[in-house]
Amino acid sequence: MCASATAILHWNAIPVFADIEKDTFNIDPNSVIKNISPQTKAILAIDIFGHPCDYDALKKIADEYGLKLITDSAQSPGSKYYGNFTGIQSDVGGYSLNYHKHIHTGEGGVIVTNDDKIFEKLQLIRNHAEAVVQGIGISDLTNMVGYNFRLGEIESAIGIEQLKKMKSYVTKRQNIAKRLDDGLKNMIGLRTPIVKNGCTHAYYIYGMKLDLNKIGVSRTKLIQALESEGLQGLIGGYVNVHLLPMYQKKIAYGSKGFPWTSDICKRKINYSKGICPIAEELNEETFLGYQMCLHDLSLKDVDLIIEVFKKVWDNLHEIR
Repeated sequence: MCASATAILHWNAIPVFADIEKDTFNIDPNSVIKNISPQTKAILAIDIFGHPCDYDALKKIADEYGLKLITDSAQSPGSKYYGNFTGIQSDVGGYSLNYHKHIHTGEGGVIVTNDDKIFEKLQLIRNHAEAVVQGIGISDLTNMVGYNFRLGEIESAIGIEQLKKMKSYVTKRQNIAKRLDDGLKNMIGLRTPIVKNGCTHAYYIYGMKLDLNKIGVSRTKLIQALESEGLQGLIGGYVNVHLLPMYQKKIAYGSKGFPWTSDICKRKINYSKGICPIAEELNEETFLGYQMCLHDLSLKDVDLIIEVFKKVWDNLHEIR
């Protein structure tokens, strides 16, 4: 959830948050444009919940402003954007292999790029770059602080076998989501996940949106009613990263506010509530998610989920 923004801080750069689209919950290209300054170096977009972000719009912005486009497809492996796998459209794309992702090796991940220079840097950084650059004739020492990010042979072997199964895993989730769509589509005030033209969805989370005016019941009460019928795996809201204590207090490295108080920061950075109104409203009131990532569902399970939703919706008058 917060790792993508933290990764920016890790390299002593400063995250500036853009709002999200109300339909796909992905980063909004129009909000990105509003937040670009002369100091902006890159756009980091997340393919959230399993749906690809708007790559065409983001690439157009990146090209216009001379920025790199970095994407995090941790929740979206196997989904597609106009026929190509999500995450390969950017300068650098990343996938997660931790235990609750579509495929996993326990921990770890994969980074992809078509840029030879970036590829070489990534190889060095993952394996103590500062200790090996001299021996292989690397003269550019920029950001050559290395780490131990090596994925072990056992984990890699597991990952190779998991990769062979990914298509079937994603297809299964898509079939489950289609069954949920069909079962929940006529429920008042409940919007099932939207999949944009040219995109497919990998359904890490089955993301729904509530119209509380039509339902007449708060999200909290709805979740309580659904859980009382035995349904587990629901989440109300997700996270507003810009409202986490680290960003509110601007305390990351040490206690003096670095990097916000350093010469790196050339403008006032605002993390106050209200800068991402759509994300905030969804998190606080109207987003309802089902964590498909945590469950291996049978068709019978899916039908039981639909049955629970219908029962609660048929009795909304009792929980108002």
